[in-house]
Amino acid sequence: MSTIITARDRHKSFTFIASSFSALRLATICLLAGALIACGGGSSSPNVVTTSGGGTGTGGTPPPSSGNYYVATNGNDSWSGTLSSPNSAGTDGPFATIAKAQQVVESSKSTISGNVTIQIRGGTYFLSAPLSFSSADSGTSSQQITWEGYPGDTTPVISAGQQVTGWKNVSGSTWSVQLPSSFSDFEALYYNGQRRFRPRTSSGYLRLNPVILSSPQTNCTESYAGGYRCSDRFSFSPGDLASSYHDINDVEIISFELWTVSRMRLQSVDTTNNIAYLTGSVSNGQYFGFIEDHRYQVDNVQESLNEPGEWYLDKGTSPWTLTYIAQSGETPSSDTIIVPQQSQILVANGLQYVTFSGLEFSHDDYVIPATGHPGNSGEVSTPAAISINNSSNVTFTGVTASHTQGWGLEFIGTAAAGAGNTVTNSIFYDLGTGGIRLGQVPASSDSDSTVAQNNTVSQSLIFSGGRFLPGGEGTGVWIGSSHSNTVSHVDIHDFYNGPIELGQTPNGGETFTHDNVIDSNELYDLGQGVTDDMGCVHAASSNNSGNQITNNVCHDVTHDPSPGGYGGNGIYLDANTQNVTVKNNLVYRVSDTALFLNGSTSGNVVENNIFAYSGEGMIRRGIIDPAGSFEVEHNIFYYDHGALQRLPSIWVCPSICTSQFTMDYNVYWNATGSSVSFVTTVSGNPDSIAEQFDLASWQALTGEDVHSTVANPEFTAPGSPSDDYSLMSGSPATSSEGFTPLSTAQAGPTGNLVTPATPVPDAFPLQPLALTDF
Repeated sequence: MSTIITARDRHKSFTFIASSFSALRLATICLLAGALIACGGGSSSPNVVTTSGGGTGTGGTPPPSSGNYYVATNGNDSWSGTLSSPNSAGTDGPFATIAKAQQVVESSKSTISGNVTIQIRGGTYFLSAPLSFSSADSGTSSQQITWEGYPGDTTPVISAGQQVTGWKNVSGSTWSVQLPSSFSDFEALYYNGQRRFRPRTSSGYLRLNPVILSSPQTNCTESYAGGYRCSDRFSFSPGDLASSYHDINDVEIISFELWTVSRMRLQSVDTTNNIAYLTGSVSNGQYFGFIEDHRYQVDNVQESLNEPGEWYLDKGTSPWTLTYIAQSGETPSSDTIIVPQQSQILVANGLQYVTFSGLEFSHDDYVIPATGHPGNSGEVSTPAAISINNSSNVTFTGVTASHTQGWGLEFIGTAAAGAGNTVTNSIFYDLGTGGIRLGQVPASSDSDSTVAQNNTVSQSLIFSGGRFLPGGEGTGVWIGSSHSNTVSHVDIHDFYNGPIELGQTPNGGETFTHDNVIDSNELYDLGQGVTDDMGCVHAASSNNSGNQITNNVCHDVTHDPSPGGYGGNGIYLDANTQNVTVKNNLVYRVSDTALFLNGSTSGNVVENNIFAYSGEGMIRRGIIDPAGSFEVEHNIFYYDHGALQRLPSIWVCPSICTSQFTMDYNVYWNATGSSVSFVTTVSGNPDSIAEQFDLASWQALTGEDVHSTVANPEFTAPGSPSDDYSLMSGSPATSSEGFTPLSTAQAGPTGNLVTPATPVPDAFPLQPLALTDF
């Protein structure tokens, strides 16, 4: 019998189901908080099998007449695989490994008439190598191949990790185990299906400063503040770092730059001059590297191991010793503890006409290199747990990707021009980096026919991301050099940066990020005060056309509120973005700007949107735009904080405003009752206000907003807790400005998807704002 709990977020209700159903009925929804227990057959000794990622099995297996094969944790690779359970004599039954099933399907599918289905029984399948699929594993348009969970069983978990057993109590709540030499390095640990963290020296943020030399030397060559900034060291406040850390090269510095976050390894610490030296270098630049008074944390410090739920892997011992401090009620010797071991879970190349359904993929292993991990936009250098390369007509339906260190899933390239892949009714959560990546960073070898294209991501949940690498724009769904994709009815929340990226190369040079549709998604609880410079949808899609951002709901976006923090935006069209349609979106409660047009070049249309409650301003221009850069028409701007035109910003008027952009048929309202003011700024000095106008003067002087109105749009119940931005009858927005009411209830998944009963813990200190700050 199901246990149903209804929880309400700020916008709508979701159903939480904490029980087991048949795998087929759960093909679109199965996910449990304790997946590795509930789907593994028990809490003390889970039903597991270790399987290789490829290769051949044993014995010859005749094909089944029905086209069905089975895999089970109590199977045997010398059996036929045509029985769903072992027979009473123990002489035949399902296979034990997915690799064996792959081998048999490859050799037998040509003799089978019709589709081929491989059903995987409940349990946890620990991999000794990533699963490897190739064109030999493909189906055809007339013979589909499906890998799915078995009806009536709990969800099978395909794990790139390994269970840790043999724990001994050291004293009190402290437990330890010596790991076999077969274990490789790891930086994550999951206790009964929940991520646990390593010890840090501080529960909050520390502050660093760059080291600037008077003359250049190795790793100190960037011109900066009259000197040369170093990329392999930084200065710290006295007492914040020690030189005596155990295994100091394994201690990591988490450096919060702007929208990127680097994880670097300590080389040494000079406590006399208060300078920390790293084993490698961060990326320098205006927005990267060590910046004055920016935040950092010190991670994986044995001397700080003192809080319940923390763990530490001591690689200075032989064998390695893993220590865990148990929380109240935990007993490591009988609970399920899993650590990642394989770099990826499933890799496919040249695969076609294959469906994965009702399966869970977990525990990929990404370890910070010896020289560290410099942060990068979108974290595009971090691997994906599931990597689908040059493949088409591959479908993931009702799957779960969880407990990752890198990305959940990526599609790179295509096997057939115009053919794409599909993700639907699926859940991606507890992600070390991001959810789904479409395409790559633009390369000279790209062509319109070879980049990832025509992929669909729909009716899915992507949440609790950035738990290991929190930086980068668009880490819910990232679209790089890739076209004709659709991302629709997806719920993305609880990320430390922006959820959707459209394009990767600002300021020109990108030509294949076109005709993508971002539609009817709900995007919320973003940034959370951890990083800067984000938007619910961030576009950097220069030299393209046909991209659409429509019918989305974006709310509760918060950048780092510390001095120097900035950029919790709603819709964000960045440098040289062009020909994007932004229509029918609802944006509210963002910490910076609801609509940021940062040097968009031409053809951008912002029409029929509601922008409400932004902390700094409603609309912002970043640089002087060329002629015809954007049209902002038939929108509602509603605020009680900040200003209509966010400053600093470029509003050089009246001489060139009308040649740069068009604003008209908009409704403006200051909910405090104060007047709505329009401003112009001095050319070259966006902080200096040249003139300030009421609407009539603005219209007369600039030729903008000729048909616009300053009037209360008469929302039903704006603001928290109702957040109801429907319009009452007779609203001036509809009666005089031609605004079409929004259908926001359709944003996000339209069906029920199961979420874990146990929440994913926060990975970094959050810095929330009060409602009055928006």
